[in-house]
Amino acid sequence: MTDFTVKTCPKCGQQLRFPDNIGGMLMACPSCGHKFQSEFKLGRTGKSDHRNVLINVFEMPYRIVSRIGRYFRKHFLS
Repeated sequence: MTDFTVKTCPKCGQQLRFPDNIGGMLMACPSCGHKFQSEFKLGRTGKSDHRNVLINVFEMPYRIVSRIGRYFRKHFLS
């Protein structure tokens, strides 16, 4: 398993590596300086199924809001 996730800068397309244990932080692209937020997530340990359910419950509002935002931008701002 890798210690990072590869993301693409939405402005310049630069490939960026985000540590898996970091979430909900404001990041700046080193190439263009565009600022964007990494996805909010809690650390996963894999020790308990109950903990995974708890993590999903806390991450759900972020996922819902981001999907609503994408829908709004696609259908109303295009």
